Amino acid sequence: MIASLLLAAALLALALAPAAAQDISCKMCRGGNRKCIGDTAMQAVTDEDCAQCIKSGTSWTWPCSVEGLCWCWDSTKPRVKPAPPSTFEVAEAKPCDVFTEEMFDVIAPNAVHPYTYDGLCEVIDTLNERYDEKIFQMGTLEQQKNEWAAFIGHTTHESAQYTAAREALMCARTVERGSGTYCKPCENNNFDWTNRYCEVSMVSNGQFIEDYCDKIVTPPHGCVCGPTTEVDKHDLKGLMNPNVSYFGRGAIQLSWNMNYLKASQVLAESSDTLCTQPDLVATEPKYAWGTALWFWMFSKPSDGKETTCHIRALEGNFGGTLDIINGGLECPADPEGYHAEAIVTRMRYYCIAASVIGVKRLLDLDGCDGLSKAFEDCVMDGWCPECQDWLMDAEPEETKPPSPAAPTSPPVPFRSWADDSWMNTLKRRDSSAMRVATGVCGIATALAAIYFSMR
Repeated sequence: MIASLLLAAALLALALAPAAAQDISCKMCRGGNRKCIGDTAMQAVTDEDCAQCIKSGTSWTWPCSVEGLCWCWDSTKPRVKPAPPSTFEVAEAKPCDVFTEEMFDVIAPNAVHPYTYDGLCEVIDTLNERYDEKIFQMGTLEQQKNEWAAFIGHTTHESAQYTAAREALMCARTVERGSGTYCKPCENNNFDWTNRYCEVSMVSNGQFIEDYCDKIVTPPHGCVCGPTTEVDKHDLKGLMNPNVSYFGRGAIQLSWNMNYLKASQVLAESSDTLCTQPDLVATEPKYAWGTALWFWMFSKPSDGKETTCHIRALEGNFGGTLDIINGGLECPADPEGYHAEAIVTRMRYYCIAASVIGVKRLLDLDGCDGLSKAFEDCVMDGWCPECQDWLMDAEPEETKPPSPAAPTSPPVPFRSWADDSWMNTLKRRDSSAMRVATGVCGIATALAAIYFSMR
């Protein structure tokens, strides 16, 4: 009798739990279309190994003892492990009712295809229909705005205000031939940044490149990859086929063969799509935006903590989102290197997004070593005018939630980046540290430097 009451209480608690707190463990994975299966991205485990985890008394035995290795899959949905859940409830306001097309046009007046507002909203709706954890639709309205501002700030920086779909040094200019589209990969010292032209190809005269290819990581953990060479020594001399290389593309510059496979499983429901056609990320809005959303929702920090950019933004931590995206190079940034300049553009874009979207204050910066000081220096030295009136509100105390009070004075009016002549002195060399656990060992990978000029 007591056991029955306890079971009933447990089931009632589960039913009343917030939708965001989705339990994907195998403890209650019984009946209907639910199956306990293995996450092969973590370890070499089979579904048969995990089947035992629905039984009582198995929590101390492998693989049930490894958190997240076995998970409960609803077989009516794509076989993709849900994003790590936050502790917040689903919000009423739809994402693209919070961040409107008018806001997008103000922030990115020069955006080019594939960075369309409609494309962004469509892929958000698709993913939110599929998963219990909603992108830009968790928590309060203020949390929704804050997450949007953080995401837009990062991706506007990474994509050169939504004008760069491909990494410049790998494919600054596409070359169109009757047989297709080709790229001319270049080293920095051979690249004409003013005219965005590569003078000497990295794959000419029998040379090859293996950038963004970890040959040890193979399906089902990463796309098959190998040396990239020129297409031929005649009409296509010095040119490579972009669909055999996994260089940076899209709103967050997705890179590396293992990340293309993981993103493809979520966005295309097949690992083959982006493995065989990675350039779709540079040409199709679904993938240009979708790969950034995949990274935002699914990628964890290199220390393996169960958190994501999505969760950290909801918790009020902008610095934590940067630590996941590019912490290896910007947390802290070398004061004498490019990434000290990259923080300037990143913070300016974040402040612009925060002003246009109308957040009450910036999120905490402490999750990224050195970011608070870099932000203060940027404002005090005059490089971040859009951030001037946010300075006093940039760092809420750790023990208190973000204050609902508005800044003491309105943020400075937005000025189009097309008129910022100071940016002409900076060479864009953006980097997204795509530190995603890969392969059997679950080691973190870092995205190499991505170069493109800002005008």
